[in-house]
Amino acid sequence: MFTKFLLTVILIVQFLAGSTLKGQDSRPPSGDKLVRVEIPVRSTDETYHIIPLDSTGILLFFKSVETVNDSLTKWYFSLYDNSLKPLWVKSVPVRTGLEIRDNFRGKEMITFLFLANEKTKIAGGGEMILRLDCKSGKFTGTRFALSGNIVPSEFLVFKNTTFLGYNQKNEPAHMQITDLDSGKVADYPLTFPGVKSILTGFILDTLTGSFYATINKPVSKNNVACDLVRMSFSGKPLSEIAINTVSPMWEIRNPQLILVNPDELLLIANYSVSGRSEKNVSFSGASGFYTCRFKYGIQTDIRLKNFLDLKNFKNIVGEKDLAAIQKKASKKNKPVNDFVSEINLLIHPLYIHNDQIVFMGESFVPEYHPENFTEFDFYGRPYINTYNVFDGYRYTSAVVAGFDNTGSLKWDNTMEIRNLISTELTPKVNLYFASADTMVLCYSSEARIASKIIRMNDIVEKLDFSSLEQMNPEDKMISDTKNFMVPWYGPYFLCYGYQEIKNINSSENKKRLVYYFTKVKFD
Repeated sequence: MFTKFLLTVILIVQFLAGSTLKGQDSRPPSGDKLVRVEIPVRSTDETYHIIPLDSTGILLFFKSVETVNDSLTKWYFSLYDNSLKPLWVKSVPVRTGLEIRDNFRGKEMITFLFLANEKTKIAGGGEMILRLDCKSGKFTGTRFALSGNIVPSEFLVFKNTTFLGYNQKNEPAHMQITDLDSGKVADYPLTFPGVKSILTGFILDTLTGSFYATINKPVSKNNVACDLVRMSFSGKPLSEIAINTVSPMWEIRNPQLILVNPDELLLIANYSVSGRSEKNVSFSGASGFYTCRFKYGIQTDIRLKNFLDLKNFKNIVGEKDLAAIQKKASKKNKPVNDFVSEINLLIHPLYIHNDQIVFMGESFVPEYHPENFTEFDFYGRPYINTYNVFDGYRYTSAVVAGFDNTGSLKWDNTMEIRNLISTELTPKVNLYFASADTMVLCYSSEARIASKIIRMNDIVEKLDFSSLEQMNPEDKMISDTKNFMVPWYGPYFLCYGYQEIKNINSSENKKRLVYYFTKVKFD
């Protein structure tokens, strides 16, 4: 199903701790089909990142250990074309202690948001915006002051203006708007001073020079209300609407907004049992879909859809949970969908395709393993103490559903996720439209690509696996870490991450740890 493309040139970049970027090597591949770029690394804690740039190519960047002086650290950026041929490598000095926290990809420009990490205090400003013109390869940077330990919620760019929505502990949510031409910065709270709130997302209405934002405000210790706020780019409050959840027992989770018409918004979210607290609102539990519309500031068309009502709900809810619900429903002589089953969902940004809005989320469960330790009591007698050690988040399934622009659910489907565990919650599953109504769900794990083809509620092809080729036929992947598969352009995808590899025919039997990326195509 997935075939690899011939890569005629390869760049091997070696970065060893304490050294500089070096080793551009334009050797042709030794075989007929070299499909990978491999960068030798010392550990999986290296700071490599990749951004696909449509058919232009890809941008590889990382923070080095090189310093210019006591206060500047070099970041390296490398541009590859869409055949993975290296075009240029450049270094940019950045204040030590700043990390890339977000980026925004425009048509020709990438805007990076650098913020101070939690352990670093930088006098005179802990924020920097760096812009890269992908066509010319020119970098421009501007430094600003942003006090306090902030948690960025969303970062958007419109023309030469950046919009950073962020949260601070026990403070109102904030919006910072920066004019990159003049350097003027406007920063203001989204609720009244002293009113605690958490920004969960926002969208820009560039026609009216305003933005809509969803914010959570604590009502009590275990209850949170969700409001829709509209403000002008100049910070003038225009409206604030309490989003109606129909019943106080429901709480809105993971809200996303779409401007479907002038002065008409569609909100697609999940709902959950009120009082279930989460540290991060983006990764919270869900019992079903919640949708509504806002037209001229009035909320209409409120709909709640229990996950147990979905056509493919059996693939979403775990077998044990489903059996327990069915047993409870049988005892009380009620239908199954009178109950709820809450799952943890990692939410993707909404997809807009033709006349439909596509929601996708990935369910996960935290996973632990027990470890036993021998300890001694006051009298020196040994006893066994058991601790649970966190292994990561195990992804279990992908949920995908289509809505029209009124918020009406049209179809739903699922995909099983196998043998995928990660210490960080980041989206893993991709959605690719092979035609107007045919979709491919796919992800990469254990040097394989899993794929499933669906057509709305129907399954066209069941879950299938294809192997990712290695650098040499004798190479065997031992382990992989921080692996991703992301859409690139057209039918092409990019797979990348860290792999430990052993050449089974090598007399020395040496292992190597690499950061790799490879181009694949859906056929």
